[in-house]
Amino acid sequence: MVINNIECFNSKFADIDYNAPDCIALFLCKECQPVVKKLQLTEAAQKSIALYLANNPDIYDVGEIHYLTVLENDKLQQLLLVGCGNGKECSPNNFRKAAGSAIREIRKLHCRNVLAIAPLLLNATRSHYLQALTEGLYLGAYTFQEFKSDSKEVKVCAITIASNIEDGQKVIDNAAIIAESVSYTRNLINRPGNVITPEIMISEAEKAAKEYNLYIEILDEQMLAANNMNAILAVGQGSCHKPCLITLKYQGAGNSPFTAFVGKGITFDSGGISIKPDDNMGEMKDDMSGAGAVLGAIKAIAALKLKCNVMAILACAENMPDGNAQRPGDIVQAANGKTIEVVSTDAEGRMVLADAVWYACRQNAVRVVDVATLTGAVIIALGKETAAVIANNDQLAQNIIKAGKLKGESYWQLPSLPECREALKSDVADLLNSAGRPGGCITGGLFIGEFIANGVEWAHIDIGGTSTADKTSGFKVKGGTGFGTMTLIKLAEML
Repeated sequence: MVINNIECFNSKFADIDYNAPDCIALFLCKECQPVVKKLQLTEAAQKSIALYLANNPDIYDVGEIHYLTVLENDKLQQLLLVGCGNGKECSPNNFRKAAGSAIREIRKLHCRNVLAIAPLLLNATRSHYLQALTEGLYLGAYTFQEFKSDSKEVKVCAITIASNIEDGQKVIDNAAIIAESVSYTRNLINRPGNVITPEIMISEAEKAAKEYNLYIEILDEQMLAANNMNAILAVGQGSCHKPCLITLKYQGAGNSPFTAFVGKGITFDSGGISIKPDDNMGEMKDDMSGAGAVLGAIKAIAALKLKCNVMAILACAENMPDGNAQRPGDIVQAANGKTIEVVSTDAEGRMVLADAVWYACRQNAVRVVDVATLTGAVIIALGKETAAVIANNDQLAQNIIKAGKLKGESYWQLPSLPECREALKSDVADLLNSAGRPGGCITGGLFIGEFIANGVEWAHIDIGGTSTADKTSGFKVKGGTGFGTMTLIKLAEML
């Protein structure tokens, strides 16, 4: 089932035809329960809800769903009570999670015409709850069926959300753009390495540039060499799919300075000569999640016409172990002149980003945020729900954390310790591309920071644990999550 469209009902709640939909989803937190009567549901529905709540007082856990069936005018109607939390739990993000869970239950019921209501949306100042609810509905409904030969005809569901929020339809439309960009990123991540290659990333970027009238520049293998971008070239030299650096620019704020979003785009990571174990190696199709998030974000930023200047830089390569591949022990000179001793060819993401963030600075970006599935160490440090932030500017780091909190994406800033910088020093070159296991998430990020120009604000986001979900929960669906896309959009809006 896909959502055909979501409309906002912005008139008096007394004017709602509650008999029309085949399903009503009531999003309810414990504190809002006394206000349900103000929604002016039908008498039969109100009685059913009151009786159910009297017998089941603890139904408010986030995403918990209870089914009621109401008889109205000889017609059976599904009524879902969707828990949104107790007290402070009733946050926009928990609304987003609850909506994601609810839409999958609605799919099971084969409902085609749905009305979503919530006492909170009686409050005209709660537009952020309306946006979160809409995002959750769209993202929870996401499925990836592209390679299913027996995929069935997609059924369409139309949803109406009732609210007292001024310009409610605009809020919903903007939320749809954001959710569409996340779904786009998820699609890129979920496609396998034989489908998503550096050449295909170029094609996707060209489509985005054409659709949104963005400036685009593509540095191919020859142009990378002309710019001495030997770090990205070294990573890609073992593959028949040649590396590239893609730059898209959106200029929505006149002559204001640019912020650069830089994404790691390793379309498949075998580890190179330092080859990975075969168990679950197929998951390494998600090693371009950073580039996917950056591309999805700039599409939404352009569609929303945000008043900011943003460049998206995608550092794309495939890391393969053929006879031309880089070797452990090789020394490579990056574009900024620093030399890198290759300890492990499986520490390739930081190398493509080294040249990419340098190029962002050369393009006069005053602020650089790189996004990458950089390390497995981040999972050990923070688990699979939180991404790491390493920065040379604490305010930028806090802005990322705040943007993420508003969009349901969790971040934690790790310290930029001088001891970790010291660990990156090589005996035979300027830097090691891997400083070993201790503090691996920090040293990986600080390596990238070595290629940021003086005076440029920089933050690194390691999404190594959050790029893929092991199970479906809330607005996240098993597979590629698109993590970071919504944060970057919100960050652009804040900036």
